[in-house]
Amino acid sequence: MSVLSVLIFLFGLFIFVTVLNASAGKVPSVFGYSFLQVQTGSMEPEYPVGSIVIAKKIDTKELKTGDVISFYSTDKEISQKVVTHRITEISSNMKGVPTFTTKGDANTIEDRESVSSIMVIGKVVYSIGAVGGSVISVLKNPNVIFFFIVLPLIFITFGEAVNLVTLVVNSKEEKKEEENERPEKTED
Repeated sequence: MSVLSVLIFLFGLFIFVTVLNASAGKVPSVFGYSFLQVQTGSMEPEYPVGSIVIAKKIDTKELKTGDVISFYSTDKEISQKVVTHRITEISSNMKGVPTFTTKGDANTIEDRESVSSIMVIGKVVYSIGAVGGSVISVLKNPNVIFFFIVLPLIFITFGEAVNLVTLVVNSKEEKKEEENERPEKTED
């Protein structure tokens, strides 16, 4: 299988898993990294609407005030939605587990609900501007996924299957030729 085929397959699989999990309300993680699209202006100007942020899974004890984290909200109005905000304060619950007070950079007040460690998806380590968000939005379209990912994967798989069958047939023909070329043993 060619390197290009493998890369196309992995890219297609990543997009498929990302779209599937995102629509199910779960954030997919690839090697501990999650790719999230900024949906609101709460973190402007650093992360404009449409930007893609990359959140890395991290031990929450390593987080500090000023870090930007992505987390599942427990706020009743947006419960279980993913939010990306900056940590303004760190405290601990009765068991000593860190909890975080967060706030969007463009917001005037802190978030109503504190964030428990188990709700943290990761620390934002990189962002791609709004152009990256446009690409992701296009890739979430089922027609685009079919024509630019699924269909090419089908052709690649079919092509690789034909190559495999050809290889097996050629191998069998070579064995037959070798057997025909061997001198027959005669009994004395």
